[in-house]
Amino acid sequence: MNHTAKKLLVGTVGAAGLFLATTATANADTTHKVAKNDTVWDLSQKYGVSIQAIEALNNIDQNSHLIVTGQTLKVPAKDAQVSENNNTAQAADKKADTENTSDVTVKAGDTLWTLAQQYNTSVEKLRELNGLAADAYLIHPGNVLRVNGTVQATQQPAQTEQPVQQQTEQPVVQQEATQEQAQEPQLVVSANHTTHTVQAGESLYSIAQAYGVTVDSLRSANNLGATLLVGQTLTINDPAKDPAQEAATQQAAQEQAAAAQAQQQVQQPVQNQAPAQTQNQAPAQTQTQAPAQQTQQTQQVQQQAQPAQVQQPQQQVVSTSADGSAIAAYAQSFIGTPYVWGGSTPSGFDCSGLTQYVYAHFGKQIGRNTIAQESAGTHIPVSQAQVGDLLFWGTPGSTYHVAIYLGGNSFVAAPEPGQSVKIGNMAYFMPSFAVHVN
Repeated sequence: MNHTAKKLLVGTVGAAGLFLATTATANADTTHKVAKNDTVWDLSQKYGVSIQAIEALNNIDQNSHLIVTGQTLKVPAKDAQVSENNNTAQAADKKADTENTSDVTVKAGDTLWTLAQQYNTSVEKLRELNGLAADAYLIHPGNVLRVNGTVQATQQPAQTEQPVQQQTEQPVVQQEATQEQAQEPQLVVSANHTTHTVQAGESLYSIAQAYGVTVDSLRSANNLGATLLVGQTLTINDPAKDPAQEAATQQAAQEQAAAAQAQQQVQQPVQNQAPAQTQNQAPAQTQTQAPAQQTQQTQQVQQQAQPAQVQQPQQQVVSTSADGSAIAAYAQSFIGTPYVWGGSTPSGFDCSGLTQYVYAHFGKQIGRNTIAQESAGTHIPVSQAQVGDLLFWGTPGSTYHVAIYLGGNSFVAAPEPGQSVKIGNMAYFMPSFAVHVN
């Protein structure tokens, strides 16, 4: 009985020793700390193993064979044992890869290395799973790659990002809508305001001039788009002028100018007929009153004095109608006349053609262009200009525009091609100097 126990104990110890020996043999791998200038080839020569065995055991890139100084490497005891271990490990990896393989879509900024780090795998395994060349590194956004790893564990961040984006995008949209709503009530409407319906051909500038306001005030009082629409209603805050009243004033001025012109046409034949009547009356008086020489001489003196009496009202009319107000009123009668380059008639004016025509109507010859018209009178500052004076833009001797002063900040001029004779505002277009025509 004791003998049998001894045999059993010896067998058990022998089996344990065999097991320990086998384990020691299987774990007989050594480690090596990489020194400066070490290579995988040097280590394979030193330890008598193959390069492939060292690289397979330590997951070293078999293309670059790169190892780093200070890196600790495992050195297999035998190539056969390493090969067997590698085959087992590869079989297990392939099984795991097959079970845990999933698809991932490449995003901007992704690389094989970043994907390998994200899915806890290697670049070589990604290449192997996707049939990429051993030296392939380039991937493109939108490519679908197979990776080994748990799909849910790797894609959960992407799934949680979408709600975050939605949560962050919604406040932005709400914020933009809030800003738009906040901007709309900021329209400024004063207690003293009126409305204007946009007509064809009008602009913000022309409407602002018509009401004596600024373009900025129009924008602040109205929700304006990129263009004005015909029929659109605008709010005009604190208008300094009333276009309807000015239109009535202009119409009255036109009627006054027309009446003055008609009066001159009526008076001119009277002047021409007066000498003829004197000549016709003189022979008749000589034939019938020849004996009465004193009476004839008296009548001749009266007849010679009569034309002078008829001409006296004409001189007064010229003097009266040539004042600044009459000049301004006559100039306004041409409002709406189209601008024509070189034009100097009511069918079309340029700036100096209008001023020449208006002053010629009152017997003043001021020249045809702005340079000549500078010399038609006395140069004065704009602040001293009187109604009917000429306003010039540019330096003396080099002026480029002329108008007729209406008083206040207003002037009448033929502005530029495409426009018509109209009233301007010095607040927007300040003259350089003025000339009082002599």
